[in-house]
Amino acid sequence: MVLKFAELKKFFLYTLIGALIASAGVAVVTVLVGKFNETSTRVFLTLLMVILHSLISLSFIWDDSRQKTFERLAFFTNVLFMLIVLSFITSILGIWKIISGDLVGKLYQTFFVIGFASLHSDILSKVLQKETYMDLIAYANFVFIILVVGMIMPIIYVANATKVLGETYYRILGALGIIDGTLSILAIIFYKLYIHKHPEAQNLLSAGSQSGDTKKKGLSTWVWILIIYLIFQMISVFIFGVGRFFK
Repeated sequence: MVLKFAELKKFFLYTLIGALIASAGVAVVTVLVGKFNETSTRVFLTLLMVILHSLISLSFIWDDSRQKTFERLAFFTNVLFMLIVLSFITSILGIWKIISGDLVGKLYQTFFVIGFASLHSDILSKVLQKETYMDLIAYANFVFIILVVGMIMPIIYVANATKVLGETYYRILGALGIIDGTLSILAIIFYKLYIHKHPEAQNLLSAGSQSGDTKKKGLSTWVWILIIYLIFQMISVFIFGVGRFFK
């Protein structure tokens, strides 16, 4: 029997509830006994992580019911929820020193990269099946997303990455990042032009829900976050390149 993703979400939430009750119980006993040591500190940190991840999970549900985010960005939200689960596990393993703090930091960097790449890919997928040239831009962009993510991973995990990988590696990554950002912004621009020419088409990047407000034509907050990040990415790479040139 295949476990549905919705059931996995419920299971995680119930697990958090159970962990919250158990952690709170241990914390109360510790406070009443009055003996605080390293184990007590870890118990309180565990309780804090349970509360934090519970609130994030609950905000996820609130966002789904109010903004229909799960429907509009299903791939991104599913990946993000899985990252929340992995974040919870990582935080607990780090608190109890089952894995090192250095590895915890690297894992969280990886989660951020994967999360943003999933958002990027999900938004980009909305421009598909409109025009042939838009499909070509989107598919090319998918390739560059994979390349950029693939080149970022060694930077996270390789010790002394700057020396080991070398300047050429970073230059190639910078060039790929510029192409990646340019293709994404072009895809969004062409998509907006397409919607302008075809007002009857559903705007999947709008702030309104899929089946709701048709008057709201502005871009979704998630799209603006992506655009701002891509512009910042291209500008920072350009400034870095110019700075290296004048050294």
